[in-house]
Amino acid sequence: MKGQLPPKQPDAGPADAPRFFARRPFDYAGAALDRGQILRLQGARNDEKLTRLGYVAAVESDATTYTCAECGATFIDIATRSGHGQTRHRARALTPGEEDAHEERQEALLAQVAPLYLDKAAGAAP
Repeated sequence: MKGQLPPKQPDAGPADAPRFFARRPFDYAGAALDRGQILRLQGARNDEKLTRLGYVAAVESDATTYTCAECGATFIDIATRSGHGQTRHRARALTPGEEDAHEERQEALLAQVAPLYLDKAAGAAP
């Protein structure tokens, strides 16, 4: 079932490297990131686009972070850590209908709280 494997930890790296958080779920460097999950950009080809288009945002240096007790992933706030736990560490599998309904609610929420900056995409009309 989609979303059941714990994510890799993409926030490893030099302690002085800037940290970012995922504004919406996406895959990065072999890791499936959840909304609010903290990562360090690794110099990949599309890193600049992630910031420009709004997939990631910078984490303040003094920000309090929250760690998932199940897999060790780090999050920007408790709400996103809780959402991660409900999605990745469920006590039971959802039926196909429940999973579809969950994904639709998730997409509607993301459209409200973390819209992408598609007007900044290459080739977007001015």
